[in-house]
Amino acid sequence: MTVIEKTIEIAAPPARVWKLLGTLDALERYDPGVARSQITSTERDGIGATRQCDLKPGGWFRERVTAWEPERALGFELYECTLPVKRLRHNYVLTATSGGTRVDQHMEYRLKFGSLGSLLDVVMVRRRWKAGIDAFLLGLKELAERGAGNVVP
Repeated sequence: MTVIEKTIEIAAPPARVWKLLGTLDALERYDPGVARSQITSTERDGIGATRQCDLKPGGWFRERVTAWEPERALGFELYECTLPVKRLRHNYVLTATSGGTRVDQHMEYRLKFGSLGSLLDVVMVRRRWKAGIDAFLLGLKELAERGAGNVVP
């Protein structure tokens, strides 16, 4: 299992950061790797809610919410995708700070294809996903610091 952890400081209150993260169909507004996100469940939020994210330049993944604590924690688990992923879980913990919000991201995944998947992870996948997470967190920071306002386009 590969683990990637990242932290970012955002000069915005947890409520504003949560408004972005918790609006499940607004991911493309701040994640440059996502072309479109849409809710696929009857629930728009909370544990069990699901979404599909279409990726740039192609592919998609579907995930369900596994943790939902408004303004504190959000977790997801991929359950279907076009990526070479056997298992992937990621979560975000928001902590109020004197300057705004610290967001701690934790992702763990296992690729398909056994030993070949492990080699691909070391050679290419891990580096790309780290860069993708960095871009996601930077986009979240920039949008939250500008003022989330109405997150729906």
